[in-house]
Amino acid sequence: MTRRLASLAVLLTALALGGCAYGTPARLTNAQQQARTAFIKAHHGYSDRDLARLCPALYPRDFLTNKKAWPAGEARSGDMTAGQIAAARTRQAAQIRAAGCDVFPG
Repeated sequence: MTRRLASLAVLLTALALGGCAYGTPARLTNAQQQARTAFIKAHHGYSDRDLARLCPALYPRDFLTNKKAWPAGEARSGDMTAGQIAAARTRQAAQIRAAGCDVFPG
């Protein structure tokens, strides 16, 4: 019983210390910022919606769901299909990773 309480205390301490940075804005590295700029230039022909589906961190979190605030996020007839987006993600995985497309800056 004492071991369980001790291990629980250690676990709770680790969670408390590990969670101290929760909610703080993410910081992009200089390399990620440059990669994002290159990513946007390389995809200049993409619509905002397609670009947001490829690299969501370039846009506000609710860009694709809040049509009232972000009309450019609405689906249009010329948009890429879900399959095309998935194929582009696969082909461009290294570029997407370098651009930090999963890092939402604060």
